[in-house]
Amino acid sequence: MPRKAVKREAPQLLRHVASDVVDIDERQPVSSGDTIADSDVTVHEEQVDEGYHSNHANHNGKDAGDHDSSAANGQVIDPDGGIQVLGRGVKELVQAVQALRHLGVEDLDLPLPKIVVVGDQSTGKSSLIEGMSEIKVPRKAGTCTRCPLEINLTESSTGIWTCKVSLFKKYLYEGNLGTSHTHGRGFPKSEAATRARPLGPWTAQDAEDFHFATITSKSEVPDVLYRAQLATLNPGSAYEKYMPEQPASAAKHQVKFSPNIVRLDISGPGLPNLSFYDLPGVINVSDISGEEYLVTLVKNLVKSYVSADDSINLLAIPMTDDPANSSALRLIGEVKAEARTIGCLTKPDRRQEGEALDQWIQILNGERFRLGHGYYVIKNNPDPSVDHAAARMEEAAFFKGYEPWATMLSDHNGRFGTLPLQTALSQLLTDRIRKSLPRITAQVQQKAEIINSALKELPEPLHGNLPAIVLGELMKFERELQKNMDGGLGVHVLQKEWNKKAVQFRKTLADTKPIMKLRDQQQCNMRDTPLGGTLGTPTPTSRTTATIAIESDDDDLPNNHSPIQLSAHKRPHPSTQSTPVKSRRSQNATPRSVPVLPKVQSKVFELAEVQSLIQDAYPGGIPDLIHPLATEQMVILSMAHWQEPLDQFLKETQELCETMVFEQVEAVFGHRQHTRYFDLILEICQTFFGEAFSQQRQLLNRVLAWETSKPTTLNAEAMGMARDKALAMLQAHSREIRARQYVEEQEAKIGKATSGAALKEKAAKVADGQLKPDLHGRELLAMSIVKGFYDVAYSRFVDIVCASIHCELFGKLRNELFPAMTHKFGVTEPGANERFAILLAANARDEERRAVLMKEKETIEKAQQRLEGLS
Repeated sequence: MPRKAVKREAPQLLRHVASDVVDIDERQPVSSGDTIADSDVTVHEEQVDEGYHSNHANHNGKDAGDHDSSAANGQVIDPDGGIQVLGRGVKELVQAVQALRHLGVEDLDLPLPKIVVVGDQSTGKSSLIEGMSEIKVPRKAGTCTRCPLEINLTESSTGIWTCKVSLFKKYLYEGNLGTSHTHGRGFPKSEAATRARPLGPWTAQDAEDFHFATITSKSEVPDVLYRAQLATLNPGSAYEKYMPEQPASAAKHQVKFSPNIVRLDISGPGLPNLSFYDLPGVINVSDISGEEYLVTLVKNLVKSYVSADDSINLLAIPMTDDPANSSALRLIGEVKAEARTIGCLTKPDRRQEGEALDQWIQILNGERFRLGHGYYVIKNNPDPSVDHAAARMEEAAFFKGYEPWATMLSDHNGRFGTLPLQTALSQLLTDRIRKSLPRITAQVQQKAEIINSALKELPEPLHGNLPAIVLGELMKFERELQKNMDGGLGVHVLQKEWNKKAVQFRKTLADTKPIMKLRDQQQCNMRDTPLGGTLGTPTPTSRTTATIAIESDDDDLPNNHSPIQLSAHKRPHPSTQSTPVKSRRSQNATPRSVPVLPKVQSKVFELAEVQSLIQDAYPGGIPDLIHPLATEQMVILSMAHWQEPLDQFLKETQELCETMVFEQVEAVFGHRQHTRYFDLILEICQTFFGEAFSQQRQLLNRVLAWETSKPTTLNAEAMGMARDKALAMLQAHSREIRARQYVEEQEAKIGKATSGAALKEKAAKVADGQLKPDLHGRELLAMSIVKGFYDVAYSRFVDIVCASIHCELFGKLRNELFPAMTHKFGVTEPGANERFAILLAANARDEERRAVLMKEKETIEKAQQRLEGLS
C-alpha cells in the first residue's frame, strides 16, 4: 500500500473502533455539537446545563474546600505547603500517559488526554502556572510565553526535587532568519498563516527531542527556562549555544513565536501527579507594526490544542477585565470546547473597589459564560521572592478574611484557591484517562494492525549483515585502487601513462627557452634564435643575411623554436565500449568539448630590450658590469609562460586519475548501478577529486610563485656548466656570423657574390684578425647567465611538481579515498543496517517506507507494553 494511502485510511479505521468501545460518562458535560471520543453521539445544549450544575454541586459545598475534609477524602496537605492531591491513586495513570506521549504516540494520530492552559496575554496565566507547578517562571522584560511549555509533575518518594528540561522540536522554520528579522519584525506576507499553512513558515517534521538541562534547585528554573526559550526562538542557531554551562547570550531572537515545545519533567515530594501545557497568550491585535501575523499564528496554535477531544482546557480570565472581551474565551466557543473547559478567575485582589459583583456571581453560578466544569478563583503573589508555601498561606488567608470572598461569595469557597483547583484538575485528568484507556488501547491495537498490514505489502527486504557486505565491497575497491596506484602490471597503466605526461611537461618547458633577436647598427634583421642559437650580424649589403641553424645542447630534445601546441590527450579507455558508470557520470557532468589549447611561446628578447634591462640596473661606477637585478628580471620574464603548461599537466593528471577510479567503481560496484548506494559512491569520488585537486593546484601554484618571484639556486656547479656551455656556443656563432659578414664585404668590393655552402666555406677560412670586434659581448654574457639558470630552474621545477603529485595527490588517492567512503557511509555507526537497506534497495522508496513503519511499530509495541502494565 502506498505510504500516503495508509495515512489517509488510518484515521477512519481508528474512528470506527473508537465508536464501539467508548463509554460515555453521564456526569461529564459537553458542549452543543461536541462529539465524544470520535463517536457519532452528539450532546445538545440541555446536557451542558445539566452537566454544569451536577459538576458545580459536587465542588461548591463548603466541605469541598475545607482542608480537614479534604484530608479525610484522601488529600494530604503538607504543613510546609507541599501538596499531595490524589497522588497515590492517579500517579500510575498520569505517568503512563506521560510515557505514551514521550514515546511519540500522538505523532501517530493517536490523541492522549491532556490539560491545556489558555488565556489572553497578561491574564495572570504565568502566576497560575507557578501556583500549580511550584516553580518560578522568567520575569524579565519581554519574556512572556512565546512557545508552548509542557509541564509534567510527578510525586517522588526519594525526597529529591528534580527538573529535566528538554526541547521538543516538531516543526521546522522555513522563513527568513535575516538580520532584518532579528526581533521577528518585517515578516514577509508570503510566509503568513494560510489555510494550507496554519502556522505560516513552520512546517511539521519528524519530531526531535533534545535534552537541555537537569537541575535540582528550584532557584535555577527561571534562568534555565529563559535559556531554553531563547534556544527555541533562535531556530537558526545550535541549541547548545544557550545551555546553562555556556556564557549568557544576548536576549535576541530570530523569531517572535515558535510552536516547538519546551518540556519540564518535574518530580519531587508532595507534587500533584499532573500534566499540562501552557500556551502563548491569545492576542486580538498587535500594537507593534510588522507583527500582525502573530495574531493568526498564535490563534491557530491554540486552536490546535483546545479543539482536541481529549484536552481539558483551563481558561484564565482576570477579574480586572470584562470576560466578554476575552479572545481566549471566544476561541473556546469557536471550537465548541466549552464542555471540556474549566475556568480560572485570576487577580481577585486587583478587582476595582466598589465594582458590582453581579457579573462575577452570575459567572460562578453558571449563569453567564458557562463552562462545563465551572469556574475557580485563585490569588497568587507575583513576587519571585515569595516561596510557594507562603503564597498558599497568603491565598488561604485572603479568601477567608476579605470581602466579599468570606461573606457574600462564601457559598463558593470550595472553588477558591490553588489547592481546590489542583484537586479538580487531577480528578478531571484521571477521569479522562480512565475513560480514554479502552479507546487508546483499541486505537493502539488497530494502529499495530495497520502497520503490520502495510509491512506485508512491501517486497521482501535485503537479508544478511548489510554493513559487512558494504565494508567488504569498499575494501575490495581499496585494494584495486592501491594496485593501480602502485603500478607494475600491464593492466595497471596509470603510472605508465602519467610518466608520459610528465616527460611531455618537462619537454614543453625545455623547448620554450628564451630567444634573443640581434640587430646590427644598420638594422639588419636576423632570424629569431634561441639562447645558444643563431645570432644576427651587421652587414652593409642589402641582401638578406644568412642564418645558421644551431644544434640544441639538449641531446634528448629536438631543435624546435616554433610556438609549442599543448596536447589535448583523450582520457584512456581500456575498452572500446563506453561503460555504464561513465554513462551515469556523463549525465551530471558538463559536456566536454575539444579545448582550444594555448600556444606556449618562448620569451623573445630584442637586443634593445636586453641593453635597456642592463642599463636600468646599472648602479654606476665601473663600466660594462652586469648587475644581478638585470639577469634576475630576464630570468623571471623567461619563466612567465610556465603557468599554462602546469595547468595542462595537472588537468591531464586529473583526467587520468578519474578515468582509473571510475573504471574501478564500475568493476567493483557496477552491479549496484540502480541504487542510491551507487549514486553516493560516485558523489563521494567526485567530491574527493574536487577537493584533492583543488589542494594540489594551490600547492603547485605556490611552488610556481616561489620559482618566479626570486630566482635562487645553490646548484652553482650545474648552473656554471650550463652558462659556460651557452656562452661558448654564443661566441662561436657570433664569430661565424662576423666572418660571413667579412666575406660579403670583400666580395662587394669586386662585384662578386657567393652564397650557400660556398659562402659558408669562405667564412670558415677567415682569420680572427680580419674580424671586427664583437660589439655585443656584454649582452651575450647576460643571456648565457639567464640560459644557465633556466636550465637549472625548469629541471628543478618539474621534479618538485612531479614529487608533490606523487606524495600529495597520489598519496591521498591511495590512502584517503577509502576512509572517506567508510566515514560517509557510517559503516560501524548505529542504525547502519537500516540505512544500507535503503541505499542498497532497487526501490529506495519501499525501504524508506519500511524504515518509517518499523519505527512506528517499535513505538506502538512499547505503547502496548505500557498499556498492558496498566491493565
